[in-house]
Amino acid sequence: MFAVPSLFAVAGGAAAALAALRLPGLGRDWRAGRIPATRLLLPGVILVEGVGAALAPASRWVLPLKLGTALGLEVLLVGLAFRAWRRAAPGTWPEERLASALEAFLPPRVARLVALEMTTLWGALRFLVGGFRAPAPAGFSLHRQAALGSLLPVLPLLLPGDVLLIRALLSGAPTWLRWTLHLSTAYAVLWLVGLYAAMKERPHQIRGEAVELRVGAGRSLRVRRDQISSATPFPDFEDDWTRRAHLRDLHRLITPGPPIVELRFREPVAGLGLLGPTRARWGAAVSVDEPAAFLAALGHPCA
Repeated sequence: MFAVPSLFAVAGGAAAALAALRLPGLGRDWRAGRIPATRLLLPGVILVEGVGAALAPASRWVLPLKLGTALGLEVLLVGLAFRAWRRAAPGTWPEERLASALEAFLPPRVARLVALEMTTLWGALRFLVGGFRAPAPAGFSLHRQAALGSLLPVLPLLLPGDVLLIRALLSGAPTWLRWTLHLSTAYAVLWLVGLYAAMKERPHQIRGEAVELRVGAGRSLRVRRDQISSATPFPDFEDDWTRRAHLRDLHRLITPGPPIVELRFREPVAGLGLLGPTRARWGAAVSVDEPAAFLAALGHPCA
């Protein structure tokens, strides 16, 4: 009788099959000059590790060979990423430099998402070990009145509560499942801290004719002052449905808490979101702690 393959072997075989199907297309794109050769490395790692996982039960030498090959490719990937990081243009944000480096191995949208993930977690760790004491950079802040800021003091209380709750509800669950849930809670807390730290470190900036609007590391918009036709306090609406319909046509650079300013443009302007460039829109809704000062700096003071 045939032996039933393990779930690990089946998953490895499926990953190897998908990578094998993807590699020829990437190879054609590389030969046509549409992507760099380094974009072939990650599918190659997946192919090697997938084949190794599928064949590991049948042979003892496959696993060491698989791990050695994968380790060599991953060391090369890290080295090339560090080289691209060092060559990145100065004056850019860390997530932009990291995404530029990762695009050598990943599609642009995936590279940006991974870069934002790493930047957010690193920012959370820096904030927790003393970054919270650092003054906010000059600019027009949005973190002071952000609702997320009022939640930060209670976030650490989620961790012991999570331990007690999972112990009470899942006392008979496997150890790996309980640890996974604990780590996911800690990860979520770090993410929230990182989001707040990014908002504090990246206030809106107005430098001459350049206006840079940001909500943390994930959303941003760069526009010239002469492209702004009007800037007014955000209007009040009778219900949430009308408000959402109004926001549908605007770049939403908002966070719960601070007042909102509405900008209208003379021409459609594209922004930058979690996965890269967003479609051009005719306006933006912008959260800012001091809307009167912000509007005056734009040359559109409140009436």
